Amino acid sequence: MDPLIRSKVLMVVKIPRKLVKWWKIFSLLEQHELMEKLGTLTSLLDITPRPDLVEEMLTYWDPQNMVFRFGECEMTPTLSEMSGLTRLSYIGKNMIISRDHSRTRFLSDLCLKDNKHLGCLKQSWISLDYLFARFGPHDSFDVFWDEFCTTKAKWQRCRLETFNLALLGILVFPLDERHICIRLQSVVMALFHEKQRKVVTIVPMILIELFRSLSEVRGGVRFLKGATFCYNCGWSTYTPFPDFAPSTLPCGIEWYALSVG
Repeated sequence: MDPLIRSKVLMVVKIPRKLVKWWKIFSLLEQHELMEKLGTLTSLLDITPRPDLVEEMLTYWDPQNMVFRFGECEMTPTLSEMSGLTRLSYIGKNMIISRDHSRTRFLSDLCLKDNKHLGCLKQSWISLDYLFARFGPHDSFDVFWDEFCTTKAKWQRCRLETFNLALLGILVFPLDERHICIRLQSVVMALFHEKQRKVVTIVPMILIELFRSLSEVRGGVRFLKGATFCYNCGWSTYTPFPDFAPSTLPCGIEWYALSVG
């Protein structure tokens, strides 16, 4: 099913079934390992996005000052709050930066043989369907054995990294039409390789993407990246009115309270 809604703003409004199915295929131990890398980002699989509330939220975004304005009240997402929301640390760590990946390097990182017929890689994306077919079901290695350049044991490890790539590419840093940006592979490699993982963090990258996405849409771009994540945030971390009933708040704050309730 098309994950985009054709309204004023295009956004991801349905969590792809294959992504949810993929998560459920993993053992509890594997899920725990993924949660150590992704924090609460894995909980995005369980939410039901509300595009109407996301669109309403956009009307309060001030792109020049990077704040939400609710009447005289201003709310600014911060690194500390994003860290608390995702349960991923950032203090004393370097920001991960996504980098370009050639076709051969990207496929090599996934333990796949070079494939010149994957024209999508020239446009720096790969599909969820392609990744799920080769790294989702337990028998994927046996089905596509001639496409891999690794052992089944190493493929098992690669499944976790590839799911990480898919989740980030679909729900946190999305392109349209279930296209996953292959630049995110550099982020995955940093998260999964022990020497780098101890000194890097994805938190600033998420916050930057959030700011950029909101400002781009306010500037006329129709596709809102990270909309699912926007709604999941709920901005409950930022509200200065936790004890107020919605009816007592200004118009903007009333919507805000309703959206997180």
